[in-house]
Amino acid sequence: MRIRRLELLVLVAAAAFVAVLALSFRPGRRPPASAGKGRPASAPGVDAAGEPTTLLDGFDFTETVGGKSLLRIQADRTVGYGPGAGLPPNLYSGEKVTLTAYPEDGEPVTVFSDRATYDERSRESKLMGNVRWTDKDGGLAETEEAQFHPAARLLEAPGKVHFTQGSMDIVAPSAKYDLKERVVHFAGPVQGTGSGEESGGLSRLTARTALYRRDDGILELENADAASRTGDRFASDHLVIKLGTTGKHHPEWARATGNVRGVLSAEGAAASVGPKSTTPKPGPPGGENHSKVERQYEGQESLVSFDADGKAKSFTLRGAPARMTEPQRRLTAPQIDLLFADGKASAARATGGVRIESVDGKAEADSGSLGFGEDGETQNATLDGNVRLDELPDRRAQSAKAAQLGSRGIWVLTGDAARAARIESGHSRISAERIEIERPLQQVRAEGKARAVFAPDPDKPNRAGTPTFVGDPKRPTYGQGDRIALDDQRHLATLSGSASLWQDTSSLFADDITLSDADRTVTAVHNVRAVMSPGKAPEKGASKTPAPGAPHDGSDKQDKAASIILAQKMVYRESDRSARFQGGVTMTRGGLHATGGESTAWMSKDEEKDRGVECVEITGDVKMVDRTLGRSATAEKALDYPKLGKTVLWGSPARVVEAAGNQIAGAILTITDRGRSVEITAPEGGKTETIHRTDKD
Repeated sequence: MRIRRLELLVLVAAAAFVAVLALSFRPGRRPPASAGKGRPASAPGVDAAGEPTTLLDGFDFTETVGGKSLLRIQADRTVGYGPGAGLPPNLYSGEKVTLTAYPEDGEPVTVFSDRATYDERSRESKLMGNVRWTDKDGGLAETEEAQFHPAARLLEAPGKVHFTQGSMDIVAPSAKYDLKERVVHFAGPVQGTGSGEESGGLSRLTARTALYRRDDGILELENADAASRTGDRFASDHLVIKLGTTGKHHPEWARATGNVRGVLSAEGAAASVGPKSTTPKPGPPGGENHSKVERQYEGQESLVSFDADGKAKSFTLRGAPARMTEPQRRLTAPQIDLLFADGKASAARATGGVRIESVDGKAEADSGSLGFGEDGETQNATLDGNVRLDELPDRRAQSAKAAQLGSRGIWVLTGDAARAARIESGHSRISAERIEIERPLQQVRAEGKARAVFAPDPDKPNRAGTPTFVGDPKRPTYGQGDRIALDDQRHLATLSGSASLWQDTSSLFADDITLSDADRTVTAVHNVRAVMSPGKAPEKGASKTPAPGAPHDGSDKQDKAASIILAQKMVYRESDRSARFQGGVTMTRGGLHATGGESTAWMSKDEEKDRGVECVEITGDVKMVDRTLGRSATAEKALDYPKLGKTVLWGSPARVVEAAGNQIAGAILTITDRGRSVEITAPEGGKTETIHRTDKD
């Protein structure tokens, strides 16, 4: 962030002005006393003092009180005025005068003028015509008249005071120096102009009034306003500057109070503060020249410290709250601290409750900081303590800490021992030890004990919920994994590392699970385990012929056990409510255990009444074992209906072997009533086969 040095600008003008008016006076040369060669021109007001009685070619007079010098007057060609010849003069009028006024302690003040008067009766002196004083750094101050009031220990310049140093030109309507308090008072408006070449870039300075405390080296300005050539501005109700003690114009610190406001120009690198206009709200992106960033700020109090070279070292802004605004971001907090490197702002730190607003949303925390690059752009941001993010259109996040990588547009949220980081979008949410939000790609990545709730948005009734396979997409589905990633552009959610989804008693486990809102699919790969609830069972149908050796207890109870399928890959499609399993498929339902090459499960399409499993198909060298009945079967294809408690086998032939050794074979075997009955369908043009073993066998 290229910032103007407010403190240096105001300092150069103020320090030079005050130093010339108050600090840099030096005693003049003592002129030799000799007889006058001619009467000098009469000074204004001498007629009332009487007739000229004395003419001196040189005059050197020191007045003392209690052994301490009060003033010293040196002049050439001095005339004394009195009531008559031979009587002591009441008033002295001289030319080329040097007046030295002595305070009770400290350095004296020395002023030069073309003419001056000294009144013996009042002890007062008046200097007139080209009244001037200079300092050792080349500054020059001028006025037309100055008066010294010894009783009040007051040196007064009642008319305009004009000061120049280098390219800087400063004017005050009048000035008074209180020798008792050692304070210089400047009437206003105080005005300064310049090219900025020798004033740290300052081109204009105004103040309603000003005073300088010599002993403390303190300059105070009321209603101060300053500007640089490149657009930096400063304004505050009250400004106090501590001048350096090394004889240079460099300040030690500057403190402003009351309606402090600022503009940090995009054109320069010095720090300064801004105009009296109100702070604008963050503007939209686009059309900005972000290689140069202009910032505005405002508060109720500010404090600036300087290094030995007069460059800003730190800047503290306080308010209720204090604000710093740039084209696409606004930072507010009770206190904002700017840090500088070589006079350029390198970072900002905010404490006491921080709020960052941007075109993308807002962020809040107990404290935070911003880092700036060489071009002035914000490169990164960090937030600490009770972090809350609100991003457009409806994303919210909470964490213990957060960091924004400005160059990549990424927010990194981290939790602590008490609470994980959390992000919500609509009614869905994700929590994890660490969450990344990448705005440019519209992605969210969570890792470390990641948990998710995928829920439909009731405010968007026409939008289908996230496909879950394990339940109703119109209800919340829960998920977890080592990592969870959301891609809003492609409408994808990916759970990785011991991933799982569940709703009620149905669940899906795998190494990786991907949910696609765009394709309405769910894909699970590696170590897939699907637990599918059968849902509601329909009314029991007509009884079938009992299978040989099958038990029969007369019960109408249906087998409603969930179907569990193991595979290496599963693809679920919402369009036909089917899930295809591949790679060493194993299915278990109650006591039934089956294996095969591939499997497909179909879910109920009656979304209002039932979302359970309708049937499961297994193909490719199917082998089945019913541990409850001690029965086994082989087939080329099997179709299991968990709601009906029915299994259909196809083969050439399909074969069922009972625990007692009885066998049934046919092209189609239909097992119903929990295995109590089997329907046998012969192949076309073929026969069925039944082998019934007797006890003798």
